[in-house]
Amino acid sequence: MRIALITNGLHPYVMGGMQRHSTMLSQHLPASGVQLVVFHTAHSEDAIAQAKALVGLPQPSNGTIEHVFVEYPKCGRLPGHYIGDNHRYSQRMLDAYREHGEHFDFIYAQGLTGRAFIEAKQNGMVLPPIGVNCHGYEMFQRAANLKEKLQHWMLRPTFRKLTLEADFAFSFSGKIRDIVERQIGLTAAKIIQVPNAVDASWLRPAASVTTSKRRFVFLGRYERRKGIEELNIVLRSMVEAVGFEFHFIGPIPSEKQLEASWVHYHGSISESSTLIALLDDSDVLVCPSHAEGMPTVILEAMARGLAVIATDVGATSEIVDASNGLLLPTVNIDSLRAAIVTMAALKPAELNRMKCASLTRVKNYTWERVSQNTHRLIKEVSDVGSPS
Repeated sequence: MRIALITNGLHPYVMGGMQRHSTMLSQHLPASGVQLVVFHTAHSEDAIAQAKALVGLPQPSNGTIEHVFVEYPKCGRLPGHYIGDNHRYSQRMLDAYREHGEHFDFIYAQGLTGRAFIEAKQNGMVLPPIGVNCHGYEMFQRAANLKEKLQHWMLRPTFRKLTLEADFAFSFSGKIRDIVERQIGLTAAKIIQVPNAVDASWLRPAASVTTSKRRFVFLGRYERRKGIEELNIVLRSMVEAVGFEFHFIGPIPSEKQLEASWVHYHGSISESSTLIALLDDSDVLVCPSHAEGMPTVILEAMARGLAVIATDVGATSEIVDASNGLLLPTVNIDSLRAAIVTMAALKPAELNRMKCASLTRVKNYTWERVSQNTHRLIKEVSDVGSPS
């Protein structure tokens, strides 16, 4: 089976969850027997050079894969330029696809990269089934503030149209599936439900044994929807934390950092071994987001045997419940504070049980399993054809 994967970048040349997802697909789909051509891009001069040379990008041990680099258009400056920039990039992707000139059985389009393909197909161009993956559909979830609410309002029509006009849409479970079916109105026959995943190399043989001092960790960049503002309010209220410490991993601006001896900032970490070492020294991941898809950071933390505090957004409820952590209904300062205090006060045996439960559950979400299932589902819908 030949699949064209069109994406707005690969990790580590472009940072982001969608780019990381694309990289993992490119590594694991060929291993399941797919002949894959990846159309991708990068932005800075150094990243472009590295992406063209595939510097540091692991290649699958078997199967066939080819990479096609596509220059990203110059970004606009007017409000809403994101949508226009992505449309022009999608058109460049379509041009590169045409120039490639080979037959494909399926087009897997990340985010808005499939817009020009869908339009061309509607205008009579012969193309295989097109499946779009918009991941978390954050613009249909709760906005953290007025600025985000306005951004959501601008993005919704484009993502709704894209989802409805594609042949298929990839979706996570839970509240993401509800968005796709109930808010957008896509029929079940056009939905390919596949979870997110973690590389099997992340799986730890056994969870670390909890000590008397609890270590909490937040993993991610500073972004309003990630709930860092609420988390900072909670941590500020704990003037003198007793028995636990908090670690931030990611690019947190200095003005958003707290001055407390028990709060530590590690900045951006690109080396997996360094990140794994920090997670291995932690007990609980805190992910208080206003909106999410199926967070990779939660799966990675679970793979290293951490318990989890998270909000019930996106597909988080599929991987976090009372067995391995605390699932909060919404981002609420009081409930977030109570959750951290509860986890800090848990007896070691109880916290160890949660950590072991995370490790057991995450074994069902390895990229080896998920890529094989993705291949199977794509083959099924390709054999049947596009639903009317």
